[in-house]
Amino acid sequence: VDPRGEKVLNDFLAALTANEASIDAAIKAALPYLHKSLLGPGGSDVSADLRRFSFKKAWENAKFYAQPVKITRIRKTSTTAIGFRETAEKGKVVDYFVGKKEGVSGMPAPVKIFFPEGGGEPKISYVGSL
Repeated sequence: VDPRGEKVLNDFLAALTANEASIDAAIKAALPYLHKSLLGPGGSDVSADLRRFSFKKAWENAKFYAQPVKITRIRKTSTTAIGFRETAEKGKVVDYFVGKKEGVSGMPAPVKIFFPEGGGEPKISYVGSL
């Protein structure tokens, strides 16, 4: 387990659960952990589709996952770059499977974490399964 990947997951889930009352507050708190390809123009919000679908689902379900995160499995992907045009970036994407908290049934959810080529902070590139 790359400790940087584990840290970004912990920080992201903490941002979601600390802001249970407001999706806007949760988005603002989560922005530093999301890859720029998930953000809207200007980078001060997530894209409209992400807000309506996968981010909303992750925000609603974050309370069901163990904190600190319980990583049950790591799966490397063959992805070598993400984003498009101004958000394009080379690096690798790794699936981190995050387990539910004690007493909550269900399968662990994969969260994709992007590790930029040549260093830099890893960022979450997909939250849709939380």
